[in-house]
Amino acid sequence: MDTATLMPLPVLDAVLPTSPRPSAAAAPYPVPTLPNPVLPDSLWRELMRGLFALVEARLVLNLLRRPRRIWQALTQLKSQRAQYFGEFVPRKMAYVDGRYYRGYHSPGWPSPAYNTYVATALNRLVPFRPQQTTLNMVFLAITKKCPLACEHCFEWEALNQKEKLTLPDLHALVKTFQDKNVTQIFFSGGEPMLRVHDLLEIMPAARPGTDFWVITSGFNFTRQNAIKLKQAGLTGVSISLDHYLPAQHNRFRGSDKAFENAIQAAAHAQEAGLVVNLAVCVTREFTTARNLLRYAALARQLGAAFIQLLEPRAVGHYSGQEVALAERQLLLLDAFYERLNFHPHYHDWPMVTYYGYHQRRLGCSGAADRFLYVDTDGDVHACPFCQKKSGSALTDSLNDALAAVRTNGCQLYHPSAI
Repeated sequence: MDTATLMPLPVLDAVLPTSPRPSAAAAPYPVPTLPNPVLPDSLWRELMRGLFALVEARLVLNLLRRPRRIWQALTQLKSQRAQYFGEFVPRKMAYVDGRYYRGYHSPGWPSPAYNTYVATALNRLVPFRPQQTTLNMVFLAITKKCPLACEHCFEWEALNQKEKLTLPDLHALVKTFQDKNVTQIFFSGGEPMLRVHDLLEIMPAARPGTDFWVITSGFNFTRQNAIKLKQAGLTGVSISLDHYLPAQHNRFRGSDKAFENAIQAAAHAQEAGLVVNLAVCVTREFTTARNLLRYAALARQLGAAFIQLLEPRAVGHYSGQEVALAERQLLLLDAFYERLNFHPHYHDWPMVTYYGYHQRRLGCSGAADRFLYVDTDGDVHACPFCQKKSGSALTDSLNDALAAVRTNGCQLYHPSAI
């Protein structure tokens, strides 16, 4: 890739880190330096990229068989990747516990989940299954309970109300979505670690072929719980960490233990062999070049494979507030996404997931097609930020609910509004 094609942003260049890692001693809270799972720029990494291509080609051949359908699928896959990534060529990957990961929202290889993920992508382009289900990811909110008072909480109105989803409901939901070939289920809340004992029952009872993640603040993510969850079938943990400064993160989360919990959760997850994603709400106050790069340096030090950028939305606790980012801040996030993912200086830094980068270019067409959000009542939505109920995931009319989600879509990123 020609680095000259990266978005020009002098302010980002001006603060480009030159040292490979920040100093842990400088942090107000002691931050450990953990193993880096992102593969460095090397012949081995390029060989693994080639192997990925061969594995996918073999799956295409085995699943589609007919030359015309194979050619049609390969042509569409190439077109989709060009549309999604533009002129960039994704090269990064992380290695955790015997599996290789190229994105936060795709399963690791080798695994049954990865094979099903590729099959679902093919079925979306050239249908070959009797059922035309194409869901990859489901975000499943399993509890209304939470010990924090986060500034941006999108489930604020439901928080700490009486639980509706029972343990049998959760078993049923997992089975329902596995029947639809879903390859990643993300347990959220509230704080899902308050139902850790239920998680330890749900995952072992599930069939192989699905990667399970927990989206947590780090609360109750102890070393013992991390090991038990890994043994039960957990793939990774997405830890909400909204600042590299403890005081700022604690203020945002409404707890003086929030930063410590998040850092310890990252360490426990690493020790247990779990993939680590750090999710940050990029508020108006936070979104500067200095903050983004210092946050990335902390994520690298903590051994995170991924960083997820979440734009604030005027829902939940932010309802009625002016929280949308300025245009210059959106451009900064775009540049940060490009630099961390594609610039050779950052070849072994965490990969960045940022939906806004693609949504503003392509629209948000993945609701009920690629992803779905199920709230703490079991109702389905396009995503946590498009809070428009379209039916229940606990009834026989789930297919009707999915059709309604596709129709409703995401008003903010509907292609006609872009």
